[in-house]
Amino acid sequence: MRIKEKVANIDYSETRQFFKNRAQKFQEDNPYSVTMYQDNNKELVQERNKKEVGRILPMLQLDERSRVLDIACGIGRWADALPGNIAEYCGVDFSSELIKIARERNTREKFSFIEGPANEVEQVLRHADKGTYNTILLMGIMIYLNDEDILSVLEQVGNICEEHALICIREPVGIEERLTLKDFFSDELKDNYNAIYRTRRELGDFYAKTLFKKGFRIAEEGFLFEEEALNNRKETSQYFYILRR
Repeated sequence: MRIKEKVANIDYSETRQFFKNRAQKFQEDNPYSVTMYQDNNKELVQERNKKEVGRILPMLQLDERSRVLDIACGIGRWADALPGNIAEYCGVDFSSELIKIARERNTREKFSFIEGPANEVEQVLRHADKGTYNTILLMGIMIYLNDEDILSVLEQVGNICEEHALICIREPVGIEERLTLKDFFSDELKDNYNAIYRTRRELGDFYAKTLFKKGFRIAEEGFLFEEEALNNRKETSQYFYILRR
């Protein structure tokens, strides 16, 4: 089902099953397709990952003091991109199957992966005896969250940030209007897919209600891919925000 403009919630149990199925399709020679899709187009996956990392990584300004929290880390795609001399990396994901793959793929010192839902991230970190972070990554997580849980996640993110911190959000957005895919069978993925593509105005409203009240401001933003070949969706496009405090 395709729902335009109207607010409709998605079922997290369906999303969990979807990513369980995705984990079973993990390919050593095309690992990032698990969460970037394009199972049959290895070159496109590699090019998109290269362009994303190449554009965003310099903006993070990482050094030996950087403590990075990656919420919805998947198999650790962004962990692979980070330098090994940072103070800490912690990846959190609600999929036990994806976390298992992440742990097997990345065994670097100071890098860890924890299973847990994004909307309970404060509790998940507390149970793992984790502290606060100065760099937070939210890379494509909000399309899988209902509105109330986005507000909860952003509120919690603000709480677990150090006094001076950076938040990077990379999100597929609805170009002209909100689009919800609910129990939508994807021929490309060969599975039912549930996701909510919000407009930039809607995302801005979420930030205003949460992160802006905690002192964060948008330092940089823009469409991620300039190349038409990397933007093969008519209704949605990848967009990024760098927020600082």
